[in-house]
Amino acid sequence: MMVGKTISKHYENEHYKVFFNQQTGFFIRCEDGGYPEPKWSKHGPELLDISITNYCERGCDFCYRSSSREGRHISLDDYEFLVKQAADLGVLQIALGGGNPNQHPEFAKVLELTREYDIIPSYTTNGEGLTDEILDATAKYCGAMAISFYPSNGLNYYERLVSRTRLKGIKTNLHVILSSETIDAIESLLSVSPKWLNNVNAIIFLNFKPVGRGKGSMGLSNDRAKTFFERLAKTDRKIGFDSCSISGIVRWMNVKPEFVESCEAARFSAFIREDLKMYPCSFMSGTEAYGDLRERTMLEIWQENEAFKRFRLDAPDVSCNGCDHWRMCKGGCRLYKEINFC
Repeated sequence: MMVGKTISKHYENEHYKVFFNQQTGFFIRCEDGGYPEPKWSKHGPELLDISITNYCERGCDFCYRSSSREGRHISLDDYEFLVKQAADLGVLQIALGGGNPNQHPEFAKVLELTREYDIIPSYTTNGEGLTDEILDATAKYCGAMAISFYPSNGLNYYERLVSRTRLKGIKTNLHVILSSETIDAIESLLSVSPKWLNNVNAIIFLNFKPVGRGKGSMGLSNDRAKTFFERLAKTDRKIGFDSCSISGIVRWMNVKPEFVESCEAARFSAFIREDLKMYPCSFMSGTEAYGDLRERTMLEIWQENEAFKRFRLDAPDVSCNGCDHWRMCKGGCRLYKEINFC
C-alpha cells in the first residue's frame, strides 16, 4: 500500500511491517504485537548494494574493491535483469556503488530504469565525472547521493561540488572513512566547519575495512576512537554511521536502542557485484561466499545459499559473552573483528 510518498508493507507470515518514505528516506521496521523483532526478511532483501562498475581513476591505497581504470561495467541488460527480480521481491532501495558508479557509460539510464521499477536509487561518488546530465538525472530519480571525502582534495574541492548539487536540489551527504590516516583531517573539518558544510544533509562515517587494497593497519586505536565518538555525541550536526561502526556507537555515544541497527547483511540486505555474483556483504567480494545469479534466482540465493544461511547464525565471538552491549551490537563486524572497538 502507498499513501502519498510512503510505502507500507505488511508481511503477515513474517509478523512485521515496514514503512518507507520514498521522498525523505524515512524507514521503519516494526514487529506485530506479541511477536519478536524479525531476525531476517524471508521474502527477500529490503535493500541491495549493487556495484554497477569497478572502474575508478583514483587508485586509492585503501580501496576495499581494488577498483582501477581497468574495472568492468555491468551491461544495461544485466542491470535490468537484477532490478526486475529486486522489484518482484519488494526491494525498496538500491545503493549503487563501484568503483565510481556515475562513470558507468549509461549511468543516467541506470537511474531511470531503477525508478521505472519503483525502487529508489542512491549512490556514492568520488566526485569525478559529475556532468550536468548526471546531476540532472540524480535530481530527478535519486533519493540522495553521497560524496566521498578525501583530505588530499582540499576543502575548496568540496565547496565547489556541494555548491553544484545544492543548485540542482540534490540531497547530498558526505561519506568519510574513519582511519588512522584520516582522523586528523576529519577533526579539522569539524573544527573549521566551513559554510558549505551547512548545505550537506548529513556526514556519514564509515569504518575502515582491511580488505582489497586496504589491507594493513589503518584502524583507529580504542583511545583515539573513544575521544572521537564522544565528541560526535555532542555535535549539533546531522551525522550517521555505517553498521560496521556499531561497537563504537554503543560503547561511547549513549544512543537509544531504537536508533541503532546492527549488521543487516544477509538479514535485510545483500551485495551484488557487476559480474552478477551475490554476497551477504560487499566486504566479502572476492571470496567464495556467493551465489551466482546466472545460475540461481535472487530469491533462491537469498533463502538457500549456504553463505547467506551461515551469516544469519547467532555466533558471537567468545569475548562478547557477558558484554552489556551485545543486545544492540550483536558482536559488531562478523568478518573483521579487528575493526570492532572492544
